[in-house]
Amino acid sequence: MRFQLNNIKLWFKNDSQPKVYEFLPNKVNVITGGATKGKTSFMSIIDYCLLSNKSRIIEKTINENVLWYSIDFNINGKHFFIARKSGNSGSISSEICFYDTDEIVEKPSPNITIEELKKVINKEFSIDDKGDYFLANNKLISYRYFLLFNSISADIIINSTNYFDKAYYEIDSDEALREIFLMAIGVDKMQNIKNRKELEDIQKQISTLQRKINKEKRSKENVELSLYSLFNECKDNNLIDVELEYKSDEVIDVIFQIVEEYVVLADNEKTFNKIDNLNKEKRKINRQISSIEKFKEEINDYNKNLNNYGDSLKPIEYINNNFNEIIKSHQVLVFLKGLETSLNEIRESYVKSDFKTFTYQEDLNQLKEQQNKIILEIEALPKIKPTLSNEATKYIFIGTLKNKLNQIIEEKSKLEVTDSKYLDKLNKDYENLEAIINDVESAKHVMGDELNNSIMRNYSLIKSMPEYKDYIVRFDVENMSLKLKNPNELFEIETTGSSSNYMFLHLCFYLGLHEHLIKFNDEHVPSFLFIDQPSFPYYSGEGAQVKNDDKGKLVDAFSLLNSFMQYIVEELKGNFQIFMVEHAPKEYWENNWFNYFHTVAEFTDGIGLIPNYAIKQKE
Repeated sequence: MRFQLNNIKLWFKNDSQPKVYEFLPNKVNVITGGATKGKTSFMSIIDYCLLSNKSRIIEKTINENVLWYSIDFNINGKHFFIARKSGNSGSISSEICFYDTDEIVEKPSPNITIEELKKVINKEFSIDDKGDYFLANNKLISYRYFLLFNSISADIIINSTNYFDKAYYEIDSDEALREIFLMAIGVDKMQNIKNRKELEDIQKQISTLQRKINKEKRSKENVELSLYSLFNECKDNNLIDVELEYKSDEVIDVIFQIVEEYVVLADNEKTFNKIDNLNKEKRKINRQISSIEKFKEEINDYNKNLNNYGDSLKPIEYINNNFNEIIKSHQVLVFLKGLETSLNEIRESYVKSDFKTFTYQEDLNQLKEQQNKIILEIEALPKIKPTLSNEATKYIFIGTLKNKLNQIIEEKSKLEVTDSKYLDKLNKDYENLEAIINDVESAKHVMGDELNNSIMRNYSLIKSMPEYKDYIVRFDVENMSLKLKNPNELFEIETTGSSSNYMFLHLCFYLGLHEHLIKFNDEHVPSFLFIDQPSFPYYSGEGAQVKNDDKGKLVDAFSLLNSFMQYIVEELKGNFQIFMVEHAPKEYWENNWFNYFHTVAEFTDGIGLIPNYAIKQKE
């Protein structure tokens, strides 16, 4: 990714003239001088303006006098200006000034939020913040992670095992570091991360759905097994013909029918009692009906007899009216008169009688209705069957059978059947997505070899490690460190025993890394490298001088940097910047005709990052 830092500018709290430090493209831009002059703060200022979450700028002298820090740079053919207000006592400021034009800023003023600007920079680092691009540490990918490859800090330059300042860039996971590294060298891609995340989600869905389907299958098998067992128990108890074949879709009905038959048998006594009571009621009603109907007949007979008695008066009346002609005896006349009187009394009694008509027909009708109702109720009751068995144990088994059958029916009603078509779709989606994900392992091998070739090219230029002259260097991605191996031996060596050697190994790795990135047109890592004091192994303290036998090693390190710049610019036709802070004086590169070196500033004779005129005077 093309990147060129044009300048760093400081605005001061005392409103004095801002200080500008200019940097040249395709050069090793060096700030040299003694300790405590603010040399290392150059990288802290760059990082602070690139929206670090922490301020590592020294409070004393620097932060207490600076009002605004700014960097002016070109990225991917665009001109950017970012200024950030200084914080207080190690704190950070959220006041940001940003321009993506060639506008000259006399004095910064806030015009954008940190989050808004991060989105702008993410885009230039080819990071799509619209997608869910999460690292192994569950953090969203940010351009800031890739700045890890732009700095060899004093904390790691002579470290025997650590090649990356993870703490500085807040990378808290080795796995996340490897992911960022593989993306940087072209093994992995942003879309792969998103695809793998989606692939992981699909796999979780598949696993969950498969477990659900398996559980449903086991539940169904358990129900079938329970039914089959129950079916065989019925056979063992002679309730089912031993020749009857088990059929899954019929077995419940078969067993249910057996249970129902025995339930009817068990209910025979209740049915008998009920029928007996109804018959008793029926007989009672029959007696009442019979009594009323007999009473009705007697009334009819009575009325008929009364009528006959009335007819009997007619001969007597005739005799009385004509007795002179028929009977002449006085005694007969008296008799007839008495008979007539009696018959008249009978006639009057009939006239006055209440039994001339029948008045209980309504009661009779009601009784007959009750009789019919009882008859229908008896007919509706279950038909009494003869008992199939008198064995008590069989009835106990039937009760158990009924309970088991009810449990199985309940379990069967709860069975769920997941449509396997959705599982098929997920598996198909998984296969399709897996097919478009780059083969990381294959790319790791190819890109790893290319990276090692670039590291080895730089390593072969070193003259200050004669004891390891013919060794082969390889970057171990698993351990994220550089390994050395004697071609005549089987195993790689773990240590080289010298801080000077580790400094050279760090330089070879980072130079080889950026050479590789330029060759393969990396789109995530800016084309610059900040190096904090390669002379560190040779200086023992303030005012110390490099020993004569170490001067050659330091010149060799500077020569390596110069050769690297020459190779990038002249051979690869690329663009690159190195920013280096050093104790060594400029004569080291000027007297050796390192034409790719440029001295940005010398902090000697009381001169430092903050000019004297900008320092607030103590009262």
